[in-house]
Amino acid sequence: MALDRKVASLIEKKREISKEINDLQNNCEHLDKVVKSIKENEDSSTFVVRCVCGGCGKTIGVPTQQELNKYLNGR
Repeated sequence: MALDRKVASLIEKKREISKEINDLQNNCEHLDKVVKSIKENEDSSTFVVRCVCGGCGKTIGVPTQQELNKYLNGR
């Protein structure tokens, strides 16, 4: 397979997988909230602390000060 066709095929698979993940995350009830450090965005090397669904991995908000203190203190 030529390199350009291989790249195009992989890009299409990536798009399909991203859509499937998005669909799963949008249908999740987000019952398991976890505070964790995540990348600010996909291309970033900067990390931020956010509330993330433990089931689907979707960012669902910013932690409260109490949640942040608990996370930083390791409790």
